[in-house]
Amino acid sequence: MSFLHTLPENDLIAPGVELISIPDSRFKCARIQVVFELPLDEHRAARTLLLDVLQQGSDKYPSRNKLAQRLEHLYGARINVYSERACEAHRLSFAVRTTSDSYLFNEESVLKEGLELLGELLWSPLRGQANAFKKDIVERERKNLLDMLVERKDDRSAYASERFFRHLCEGEEYGKLSWGSSEDVRAVDLEDLEAARLELINNAQVMIICSGDFHADVVKKWASEAFSLDRVPCKLPEISSPGAKEFRMVEENLPMEQSKFHFGFRTHLPVTLLDREAHSLACAVLGGGVQGRLFRDIREERSLAYGIYSQLHGRKNILSIEAGIDESCASQVQEAVCRHVDDLISSGPSEEELKFAKARRFNSLASITDSDASMASYYYSRHLLNIQSTPADSASACEKISQEDVQEAASFWKKDLAYLMSPGS
Repeated sequence: MSFLHTLPENDLIAPGVELISIPDSRFKCARIQVVFELPLDEHRAARTLLLDVLQQGSDKYPSRNKLAQRLEHLYGARINVYSERACEAHRLSFAVRTTSDSYLFNEESVLKEGLELLGELLWSPLRGQANAFKKDIVERERKNLLDMLVERKDDRSAYASERFFRHLCEGEEYGKLSWGSSEDVRAVDLEDLEAARLELINNAQVMIICSGDFHADVVKKWASEAFSLDRVPCKLPEISSPGAKEFRMVEENLPMEQSKFHFGFRTHLPVTLLDREAHSLACAVLGGGVQGRLFRDIREERSLAYGIYSQLHGRKNILSIEAGIDESCASQVQEAVCRHVDDLISSGPSEEELKFAKARRFNSLASITDSDASMASYYYSRHLLNIQSTPADSASACEKISQEDVQEAASFWKKDLAYLMSPGS
C-alpha cells in the first residue's frame, strides 16, 4: 500500500493570509478554496446571511442565471460557498473548481477567470440603491434562512447532534451555533451585511488551499491583488480544553420514530504524531465502523441500536459516541458503552482489534490521493493542528502503535454527558 509523501508549500500573501499549495498533475481539475475564519461573536448571523446574499449575483453578473452561464462558459467550472462552526471559530469558505489549464487549447486559463469570478462575489457584489445590497434580495434570503432554522428540527439526527454539543460544551465557544439565533437573523440590516463583508476582507484569518493541477503563480498573483498589505487580521479565540464535568444525563423530547443517543467523553489533547495516531486507533477499536466493539456488541450481537459509532473531535478534547436506538434501550446502551470503555482502559485492545483498526487507518490514508478535495482536507487539518506530516508519516507512526499505546490513549477518556433525544412518554 502506497502513501503520499508530499509536503505542501506554504506562502504568506498578506497579513493573516496564508496559501497552501498541494500540486498534483494526475488530476484534471484545479481546486482553490479560500477559507475565512473569525470569532463566533455577535456578527455571525450577519455573515451567514451575507453568504446567501452574495450568491445571488455580482456587479458584473447580476443574477444567479448570469453567474451560472458564466460558469458554463468556463468549461463547467463550479463555485461552492458555505458557512460553519469550525472548532471555536466561524468559518466561511469560497471554493472554485476549474478544468486544468493543461487540458485546454490556445493557452487558455480558466483558472484565472474562475478566481476572478469567485472574487467578484465578495469584492464586487450585486448592489442596489445607494450602493447598498438589494433589499428585496436580502429579505428573500433572510426568509429562506429563517425557514431553514425552523425546519432544521425535521432532521432529527442533525438536530440531536446540535443539541448534544450545546449541552456538552455549555459555556464554551464550541457550544454556539454558527448562525446565531432566529432573532439575530431578523435583526441584521443592510449596514450589518456590508460591515460583515468588509470584516471578511480586512480582518479575517484567511487560508487559501490549492490542490490538483494548477499554476501556483496564477493563484499567488490573484491573492496578492485581492488582499491588502494593510489589512489587520483578527485574533481568534484560544481553543478551550476543559476537563470532564460531574457526569450528567440530559433527555429532550420531540415527536420521532427513532431515538438519538449521544455520549461525550473528555480526553487530553495529543501533541505528537504518535500520540494522535494512538488516539485515532483507540477510537477506531471502540466504535470505528462495523469492526468496532460498540457495533459488534450493541448492534450485531444484542440488537440494541440501529447503528453506533465513535468520533474524535480533532482540536477539542472530545470523544463522542452516537447511536440510533429505541427509547427503551437507552439505559442498556449507556451501560454497554461505559463497560466497553472501562474494559479498553483496563485491558487494552486485542491483537486482532488493533490489526483491524490499523487496516482501516491505512486504507483511509491511502485513499487521500483519490481526490484533490481529500488532499486539501488532509493538509489543511494538519496545518490547523500545527503538525507538519504527510500521509506516509502518519502511516509510519500508525504502524508503530502498540496495544499498550492504545490502552494508554483510552485511559484519558473521562465520561462527561449522556444525551438522549426521544419521543418521550
